[in-house]
Order: sequence, then C-alpha cells, then structure tokens
Amino acid sequence: MIVLTDQQALTLHHLLTAILLNETYRISDLEDAIVWTTPENRQILCPFDSLWSKNLAQEIVRLMNQPS
Repeated sequence: MIVLTDQQALTLHHLLTAILLNETYRISDLEDAIVWTTPENRQILCPFDSLWSKNLAQEIVRLMNQPS
C-alpha cells in the first residue's frame, strides 16, 4: 500500500491529469512521483516504462473522446 501526504496526493493528481490531457507538467513532479510510488530499494530498470504508460494514457483519452 502506498501512503501519500495530502500535498503528494495533490501533486500526483495534477501530474496524472496533465499527462492524460497531454498538457505540460514539471519533470520534477514526475521525478518526485516516481520516488513516492516506488518501493524502497527498487530500481526502475526500464526507461520505456514511462513512455509505455504515457502512450497508454493518451490512448485512453483518445478513446474517451471518440463519439460512441
């Protein structure tokens, strides 16, 4: 379970919203979010994980914006 402070939760919420809507965001917020959500002593080994996540988020937004 991940426990965030109120400020961390707000930052993460704004960051994820910006990514989903393809808006600008601060790299420092992204770096902080990675630290907050990564278990201790675990390294992120694949730099493409974030690219995959962003592509998935963009695809979700695209599908949500399509008329049914």
